[in-house]
Amino acid sequence: MTEKEIIALLKRYTNQQCTEDEIIFVESWYSSLDFKHPVQVEEFESIKLQTWKTIAPQQKTKKTLHRYAAAIWGILLLSTATYFLVQKTKKDIENTSTKIQPVGYRAMLFMGSKDSVNLNTLRIGETINANGIKLKKLDNATISYEVQADNKTRSELNKLIVPRGGQFKIRLADSSLVVVNSESELEFPSQFEGNERRIKMIGEGYFEVAKNKHKPFIVGTKDQQLTVLGTKFNIHAYRDEKNITTTLLEGKVQISTPKGQAILLPGDQALYNGQRVLVSKTKTTSVTTWKEDIFLFDSEPLGDIMQQLSRWYNVQVRFETKDIAQIRFTGSISKYQHVDQALRLLSITGKVKFIVDNQTIYVKAN
Repeated sequence: MTEKEIIALLKRYTNQQCTEDEIIFVESWYSSLDFKHPVQVEEFESIKLQTWKTIAPQQKTKKTLHRYAAAIWGILLLSTATYFLVQKTKKDIENTSTKIQPVGYRAMLFMGSKDSVNLNTLRIGETINANGIKLKKLDNATISYEVQADNKTRSELNKLIVPRGGQFKIRLADSSLVVVNSESELEFPSQFEGNERRIKMIGEGYFEVAKNKHKPFIVGTKDQQLTVLGTKFNIHAYRDEKNITTTLLEGKVQISTPKGQAILLPGDQALYNGQRVLVSKTKTTSVTTWKEDIFLFDSEPLGDIMQQLSRWYNVQVRFETKDIAQIRFTGSISKYQHVDQALRLLSITGKVKFIVDNQTIYVKAN
């Protein structure tokens, strides 16, 4: 990549004219850099000279040397230019408090009507035996339920509660996997009895359902029921949001609401707004990257973006005007950055600025 191409790329980035691949490239590069101090001219030249000495003896032709030289120059220039571009946005973020960061993998499990378990305190590999069920912590972020062979007790309802700023995974008794997002609740039986597998979801969850054609898997949310046999899908159904969004990655599901039904195929997204079910095609990647510790936004309104950040960082968000919440952004943010770093990427456009005061983020037009 030449110097001219890099400058053009960064200009497109600041003007929100990059392709999806270009956005990922620039932001991935920025995330990998160490910005403890500005790169001085002498340091820049020293690195360039040292890198040239390293690769020069290995190359055979002058043409190849020039190509590598252009690549090195491009990489170094991108590092420096990206640094100054990002540093420029620091003035658009005023933080009057300590750094805000997410909680991470935390959750509370309520077993039946009595026992509760703070899953953070369980050691990896530790098990709990209760009412014919073996609960095991598989890793820092996952627990599993297993029905013991000699179990004769009836199934009990359990509830997994994930706080704001948290995330957790659970493998149910039928081997289905559910990734539960922040400020969300999953209600499920300790074992699936009868001819169906029925659970309830509040908030957001990603599901990989174990196949069983004789026992449908049913997910209930507010005003919606989803029936599957074995598939992968994402449900977004928070209490404080009017819409319920269901996105299908694999298989086939049926959605039932008081206002009608819909069948989803892979790549379909259903939006139920309380009046009707609207089905459209979508990029499933941007919907499910939250479970991989990345926020990926594809022309999303700032209001929706900040709502996600507010849950993850456990903060309140206040907009100066309603119009600001409608500004659209495309890009990606690592979920484990401090909130300042996430806001800095949003402010690169120059359209908004942020003031962080304790646990509240104020968003203003720039």
